[in-house]
Amino acid sequence: MIWTSANVRRIILDTAGRILQNPHAGLPSAVSAELDLYRDVGLDSISRMELAAYLNEFFGVFDTSVENYLLAGTTLDHWVNCILRARSQVDDYLTFRTSGTSGAARTVRHSMASLLHEARFLTTLLPRPDRVISLVPANHIYGFIYTVLLPALWDVPLCLLADVPATAITANTLLVGTPFTWEFAYQSLLAGKSQPCRGVSSAAPMSPGLFDQLISASVSLTEIYGSSETGGLGYRHRSEAPFTLFPYVTRLPEEPVRMCRTDTGASFPVPDWLEWVSATEIRVLGRLDDSVSIAGVNVYPAAIRQVISECPLVANCDIYAKADVGVQKLYGAVQLRTLTEANRDAFLHWVRQHLSAPEIPQNLYIY
Repeated sequence: MIWTSANVRRIILDTAGRILQNPHAGLPSAVSAELDLYRDVGLDSISRMELAAYLNEFFGVFDTSVENYLLAGTTLDHWVNCILRARSQVDDYLTFRTSGTSGAARTVRHSMASLLHEARFLTTLLPRPDRVISLVPANHIYGFIYTVLLPALWDVPLCLLADVPATAITANTLLVGTPFTWEFAYQSLLAGKSQPCRGVSSAAPMSPGLFDQLISASVSLTEIYGSSETGGLGYRHRSEAPFTLFPYVTRLPEEPVRMCRTDTGASFPVPDWLEWVSATEIRVLGRLDDSVSIAGVNVYPAAIRQVISECPLVANCDIYAKADVGVQKLYGAVQLRTLTEANRDAFLHWVRQHLSAPEIPQNLYIY
C-alpha cells in the first residue's frame, strides 16, 4: 500500500524541512501523530501557509473536497488525514518541483501510473533488500520513487540514516542518496573501512573519485541518470561505464534530442549534452543550459553574479564554477567599494540573506 500514514508524514516533514532548511525538519523517522507543526516543528503562520501551498500542489488536495483543508488544524495527524482522504478521492498525479534556485524552480506533473511503472522496473533491476535507508527527501521525485514506492512494492521497512547504527547496515541494506549525501556517508561511516551494502545515487553526477571510493568500501553502487522532468532514464554500476537506458526509454529521430517513454507515449527534451555509445547507451557530457549542480541543486553562476552585484557594498564581482576532483564547486572574487572588516562582515551577511546555501560560493575571495 503506497499511501500510508508513515509515508505521508515523511513527505510532509521533508517538505517542511525544505522550508526550514533542516532535513526532515530535524526530526527522526518515527514521530508522534500528535506532533504540532507550530509548537514542535517551529512553523509560524506564514511558513505553514507555504507548507500547505507545497502540499496542495504536490498531492492535488485542491482537486478534492473542502473537508481536506490543511490549515484548519496544526497537528501532523490532521494534515496526514486530510492528505490520505484526498488521495482516496483522486490518485492520478503528483506534482514535483525542480531543484533550480536562481533558475526558478518549475512544477512538473507525473502520473501515478508512470511513477509506478518506473518503480516496478527498478524492483527487477535492484535486488530486494532487507531494509531501505534514506539520505534524501521524499518530496523530490527521486526520493519519492526510491524511498516511498520501492519500499512499499518490496514490503520492506524504511528509516533515516540518522536513526540507524552503523552495525545495522548489512550487505542486504539499500542506502538511497545523492553525491552530496554519499560524500557525507563515506566520510562519517565508510572511510578506510569495508562496509558491504547496496547503494543508489542520483540527482547529480557522481564524481569518479567518490564512486571508486564507495566501491572500494564494498558498496555495490548503482548510479541513476534522470531529472525531475523526465524521471529515471538510465543506470550504470561503474564510474567509467556509459548509462544503459531503461528498457521503456527510446530516442526520437529529431534534433534537439528528445526521449520517449514507450509505456506512456510521453516525450520530453533531454536537459544534457549526450554522447550516444549505442542505441541504448549514453554518456552525459554536461548541461545544455548554464546551470551547475551543487549538492544536488541546480544553480546558475550568471544569476548569482547579478544578485551579488546588486549589493551596495560591491564594486565588481566574478562567479564561476570549476570541477575539483570531478565535483563542481562555485568560486567567487568580489571587490568591495571600501574594504574594511565591518564591510566584509556586512557583505557576507547580505549574501546569506539573498542567496541559498548551494548558491553561495564555497571559495569566495573578498578584496
